[in-house]
Amino acid sequence: MPAHRIRQADPADLPQMNQVAFKSKAHWAYTARQLEAWREDLTTQADTLASHPTFVAEMSGTVVGFVQLNPRAAPWRLESLWVLPECMGLGLGKALLARALDIARAAGQTDIAIDADPNALGFYLSRGARRLADVAAPIDGQPQRVRPQLLLATLPPA
Repeated sequence: MPAHRIRQADPADLPQMNQVAFKSKAHWAYTARQLEAWREDLTTQADTLASHPTFVAEMSGTVVGFVQLNPRAAPWRLESLWVLPECMGLGLGKALLARALDIARAAGQTDIAIDADPNALGFYLSRGARRLADVAAPIDGQPQRVRPQLLLATLPPA
């Protein structure tokens, strides 16, 4: 695997982070119209960097993934976890999620909540998340689409 590093995000990373989120969501073959409708939701706001733990994964000085937690939710919520499609399968998602779990655990959180894209369900389940419910999230062409609501323990099972 090419060398990567995970570090705290700073405002200069926002343009790359937002590109990563958009390209990652597009990987799942959503329509251009649907992606545009989600653009605001896929955009990390600068003011969240000071209040929400946010980390980027870099390879060769380029942001290729990031994770953000929302500490204002109870339990803390995974706000974003994105990896560029060409970097999927390299362990970056696992590394970013592990960093988020470490931060949440250090702050006294026993679990984090995840409002997952249905395409990411397998990844989160493979990391030990439990599916609690589904939220209806229909889109054009997918009237039965749901977003799985998950809970992931910050400590691995004993």
